[in-house]
Amino acid sequence: MSAWDTIGVIAEVIGWVGLGLGLVCLGLALLIRLADGRWLPTDAVIADEPGADAPGGIVVRWFAGGEFHVRPLSAAERHHVDGPGEEQAYYREREPEHLRLHEPPAGRRILRLLGFVFLGLAVVAGVIGIVLMLTA
Repeated sequence: MSAWDTIGVIAEVIGWVGLGLGLVCLGLALLIRLADGRWLPTDAVIADEPGADAPGGIVVRWFAGGEFHVRPLSAAERHHVDGPGEEQAYYREREPEHLRLHEPPAGRRILRLLGFVFLGLAVVAGVIGIVLMLTA
């Protein structure tokens, strides 16, 4: 077995492993997307509203899905905001009444990036294998 044959076999193994891992990562990212939905950015306003059913009378207001929404700010969320004013927030595209005051977790983006990196590695290994096969 020559050195070129060895490189070809290694490239083929790397290609198959990269293809498998890439498809698994992209599949997991798709499942997370289907389960959690898509979160879109919006500007939210934190306001004091005396008499509201919120702890401390603090509510958050935002515009999404063609409507204005309002909900009380939880005690945990109050620790993460500076007080009354504008905040960057994220609402669920399918259910605009759901709001996050923090960016959605990066897990889906990381899995998607890893999937594309592994698929790119598989393509490069495949091209190397084809070139070695044609030149031998």
